[in-house]
Amino acid sequence: MWCKAKPDGAWKKVLNRDPVALSRYVSVVPIALADDGRSFFASIWSKRYSGLVRIDAGRSRYTKIKRYRDPVNDQASGSFDGRWLVWTEYHSLYDPSDFDVWSWDSRTGRLRQIGAAARSSGGKFWPSSWRAAVALDGYATWEQGSGPDSLGDIHVVDLESGRGRIARHGHPVGSFLVAGPLVVWPESMKRGALTVMRAADAKTGRPVSTPLALRRVRGGLEPATNGEAVVYATDDWRSLWWSPSLKTAPRRVFSSRAGEPMENSVRVNDRYVSFAVWPRIYLADASVGRYLQINSPGGGVFLGKTNLLLGKQSAEKAIHPISETFFTRLKSLPPIPPCE
Repeated sequence: MWCKAKPDGAWKKVLNRDPVALSRYVSVVPIALADDGRSFFASIWSKRYSGLVRIDAGRSRYTKIKRYRDPVNDQASGSFDGRWLVWTEYHSLYDPSDFDVWSWDSRTGRLRQIGAAARSSGGKFWPSSWRAAVALDGYATWEQGSGPDSLGDIHVVDLESGRGRIARHGHPVGSFLVAGPLVVWPESMKRGALTVMRAADAKTGRPVSTPLALRRVRGGLEPATNGEAVVYATDDWRSLWWSPSLKTAPRRVFSSRAGEPMENSVRVNDRYVSFAVWPRIYLADASVGRYLQINSPGGGVFLGKTNLLLGKQSAEKAIHPISETFFTRLKSLPPIPPCE
């Protein structure tokens, strides 16, 4: 089990850093880190522009990617694989089944719609899971409803060509990608049964064996992964399990106190894991088995290959509140001190 450490003087300096200047006067909601050491992707809402942008954290400037048609209701969630930004653009604050799926090529600037929610003959959207599209190694995947009785499809798109396929038609939940590239999703194989993890080759759509790190996951859990390392919560969100590799069985590394379930906001990279037991957010160094609290109170965190992004919880009562965002390079982080 990982042990809890107390921030020392070096960590207090990190946690008291200045926020990204833009986030002080414009509503900024991060989507993904660009992993170039200086920028991240976000939704912003302002009088002049509302939509997807790439923000230079140091210079506090942004590059426009896609304007929202409806600044009140439109919002986005997605990921970046080093070249391709992929996101699900939701058009309702209340219905996750009303969406489009988009890709943006950071090399060429090409913007392309690669998917959209399907409607029934009556005009209503088929229910879809609230897991946004993700990108890895030049592929994107997402799940969307396609029929009654929770029928759904796992979509996979080759981002270079724009060609897509349906890797699974059945009763899947949300899909994600791991090294291979493989597309993985939870699915209940018979009515009333817990979901199990299934996998397919992203290039061909053919079924493959589920990676060892994910074979024991049951019950619709949503693992976090960077393509190799895996982390997920079980036991009604009170136990955290981690594996450094798809080929290694996970082990339990954290247990919350009674009555304190973790939030569904776990992140992982090759070394660090972030997780939350509201309103506290923790950062763990898996290489030494230690973690500490990195916020006070609430907020959200994004953990990439090179950077850590921390959002402060806003007290403003608005649809798109202004809240400060903090951006830090991982290589500048001091060692997590010995445990208490």
